[in-house]
Amino acid sequence: MPAPQTHYFEVKMELGGFPAEYTDVKMPVWAPGSYLVREYSKNVEGFQARTAGGQALAVEKLNKNTWRVRHPKQANFQVSYRVYAFELSVRTSFMDADHGYLNGSSVFMYPADNKMLGSTVAVQPATGWTQVSTALRPGPGKFTYKAASYDELADSPMEIGTHKVLEFTANGTPHQVAMYGTYQADDAKIVAEMKKVCEEAHRVVGQNPLDHYLFIVHNLERGGGGLEHLYSTTLEVGRTVYGTDAGMKSFLGLVAHEYFHLWNVKRIRPKALGPFNYDEENYTHMLWVSEGMTEYYSKQILARAGVLTRDEYLGRLANAIAEVENTPGNRIQSAAESSFDAWIKYYRPNENANNTQISYYSKGDLIGTWLDLNIAEATKGQKHLDDVFRLLYDTYYKKAGRGFTDQEYQDAVATVAGRRFDDFFKNSVYGTKPIDYATALGYAGLTLTKAPLTTTGTLGANFSNRSGKLLVTSVVRDGAAWNTGLNVNDEILLINGAAPSEETVKSLVSGSVGNEVALQVRRDGLPRDLKIKMLANPDVKYQLQPAASPSEAQQKVLAKWLGK
Repeated sequence: MPAPQTHYFEVKMELGGFPAEYTDVKMPVWAPGSYLVREYSKNVEGFQARTAGGQALAVEKLNKNTWRVRHPKQANFQVSYRVYAFELSVRTSFMDADHGYLNGSSVFMYPADNKMLGSTVAVQPATGWTQVSTALRPGPGKFTYKAASYDELADSPMEIGTHKVLEFTANGTPHQVAMYGTYQADDAKIVAEMKKVCEEAHRVVGQNPLDHYLFIVHNLERGGGGLEHLYSTTLEVGRTVYGTDAGMKSFLGLVAHEYFHLWNVKRIRPKALGPFNYDEENYTHMLWVSEGMTEYYSKQILARAGVLTRDEYLGRLANAIAEVENTPGNRIQSAAESSFDAWIKYYRPNENANNTQISYYSKGDLIGTWLDLNIAEATKGQKHLDDVFRLLYDTYYKKAGRGFTDQEYQDAVATVAGRRFDDFFKNSVYGTKPIDYATALGYAGLTLTKAPLTTTGTLGANFSNRSGKLLVTSVVRDGAAWNTGLNVNDEILLINGAAPSEETVKSLVSGSVGNEVALQVRRDGLPRDLKIKMLANPDVKYQLQPAASPSEAQQKVLAKWLGK
């Protein structure tokens, strides 16, 4: 990285012991954990190959991410190229004058037929940069690291610069926190809270697969998101997040989510997610387990660790139910379909996505709730969802060394519960039948109530002021605007004969059921008049209330469910 302000990583790869006439070298098209083909090779330039003695070799590009290097009678040769890195996210790479962040799959290539070969990586930081943080194991020299395979190399991001490094030990394992960016917080408090969350996360599966772990934290003006890796994670947070109780809990929720991934998906995984095919989509119906149940456990871990009170936990659960049930797409797309189509839908939402899709994160979270409560009820409070993850860990990760199939997951649930839930999986996981939350929560002595979100009418559309134009940004399935023909990107010219203003726009948001709103819109450069009658708002809000006198059986389920 000799000129970091230009945003280029310069890479040289030395290959030894390749006696063939040619070797194909590849770059991944996606990053495991982020299910979208991102075409990382679009940022590659200047690809060259030479013999160990410096003689140029013939190179032919075969397709978008494959280069064929012809090296007859030259078993050892070098490849060099540059990578433009100017997208700061947890799934891409970035460099500027302040720091470098490297995601392996977007920078490093590999010999196509020898992905499992080990490698040594020497990092040459820009002038003045003094820190390299990565989960790769140290090599023979400073800023030198070793990877047992390309999978490990690709799965070990690097933060390079002058960042601060915090340290703590959880469950006997050393943890580091590489803190990039300006932030104001008590480092001791951050470390103490993260340690508490990590130790609680360890208790879920009860087995520690780690000998080290790294958090890379990017403190930015705007942040939000994370990506899991085998021995590390990268988190993006707003730099002011630590200053409020709500912000700190949000940060710790992200910590819990990404950290629990070191079991769920990095080791306990669907069969399709490893070994990875970096050339194309890796399809699975099970992201509602890998991501949705990780989201479920992020809240469970915070509650068990005392970060969330019981009332806060129940409040978040009620909000999670409302989020799913108020999404029209929940009645169109199943959790399994959402998982399978992540590659073409979840990461590429359009203005109609809310009407046609449901997030495997949010739906999987609620499937986890239902299964956890039903397992606890079936076993009279003796077992719960933790025991399913323990069984999967032992059976498939430790003993078989592979992922599980869809059926094997259902079988594991049945083994722990002593009861099969095939109808639930068929109807509410692979189908769109509503989840019976009330019965499941009743097992724990909780009453679920719902009420209309508002008593006012609604047009069923959302609006945004863009460059002085009031535009329609989305239309809700089966709402008044949907049925009348108000379109996304329509520009609102007149509302009941008046120009859009703060007051007139309010009449678009709410009013009496049956009220008629006259709109003049501009569509394709031409005016159009519409009259829309407001309908009742279909959205509902939920509330959870504990029973005043729960039975002994309900108390046992509640205690097991909340991990006590």
